[in-house]
Amino acid sequence: MPSDAAAAAPLPGGPPLTVGIVGAGRLGGALLQACTDARVPVSLRARAGTGWTVESVPDVLIDAGAPGGFPEVAAYCLRHGVPLLECVSHLRERHAGLLDEVAAAVPVLEAVNLSFGSYLQRRLAGLVAGVHHFTAPHVDVLDRHPARKAARVSATAERLATAWTDGGGHPEAELGLRRGGPEVSEHSITWTWGADEALTVHHQVTSLHAVARTALALAQRLPRQPPGLIAVDDFFHTLSTTSPDDPFMREAF
Repeated sequence: MPSDAAAAAPLPGGPPLTVGIVGAGRLGGALLQACTDARVPVSLRARAGTGWTVESVPDVLIDAGAPGGFPEVAAYCLRHGVPLLECVSHLRERHAGLLDEVAAAVPVLEAVNLSFGSYLQRRLAGLVAGVHHFTAPHVDVLDRHPARKAARVSATAERLATAWTDGGGHPEAELGLRRGGPEVSEHSITWTWGADEALTVHHQVTSLHAVARTALALAQRLPRQPPGLIAVDDFFHTLSTTSPDDPFMREAF
């Protein structure tokens, strides 16, 4: 467990803010590089192998670790009142109650996928679901990750399929996965009408650097939010419907 430190007050004027990064994997490394590039101070690092290093309590904690480490993350956020950007996939399967407990005390942004393009893909799936189909389509969602990714359908693919059914689409999508190929991931949803027509919405991420920059932009907003669990799509919706001249947009990107 990390040692106690004097709590740092959120910075009402926006940047600079201090962040904490949990996780030493590829996303954790990309987040650290993004902080370096943006000159954002990192006042806390937590790694499975070396434990927690805390210079001061950060304004926001970004969890890019493993699901097994979440109880320690939750305890830290509850102890110090630190907002949480939660990036761990399938976390709810193991820690739903604890996640809700943290969200009752501090703002928690649940962001299984930090890609703006992925958010737009889900919106498009919902748009297709909302129209009348003259012929019921066959619907496929494909999830591709490099070979090291666990052989289970990703949370991103599951959410894409759910966006279709939540929008009123039917039948349910068939989920498929492929492991191999380049970095980082690809997801597609395809509607096929009979043998002669199909529509595919495809999204690809080739580097985690853009994802990490987006994470910092979203984390910047968290200290100003009230306690509660926030879906990342709600943040993206605000960004995509706000004027570029609005201070929200100028500060976020």
